[in-house]
Amino acid sequence: MPLSLPGRDHVAARPCWRCKRCGAPWPCQPAKLYLLGLYADNRLGLSMYLGEVMAVAASELPDDGTNIIERFVSWARPPRRPQT
Repeated sequence: MPLSLPGRDHVAARPCWRCKRCGAPWPCQPAKLYLLGLYADNRLGLSMYLGEVMAVAASELPDDGTNIIERFVSWARPPRRPQT
């Protein structure tokens, strides 16, 4: 994977879990695109990585009613295949 892949510099600032580059809740859209490209051939590996990151974030973020699973993990599911 090329090191110049867009989104590479969109990393989480802890313990607030906001992007250091754009300030959006992490993973921000550029970070998601970067991670999808980085794990293009290993969606299971991406899910495992995001689950580990989510566990750390859950211990650091306040419980504000936000769906932490949706924020950190659910977006990475592969799209559903149409039923035939």
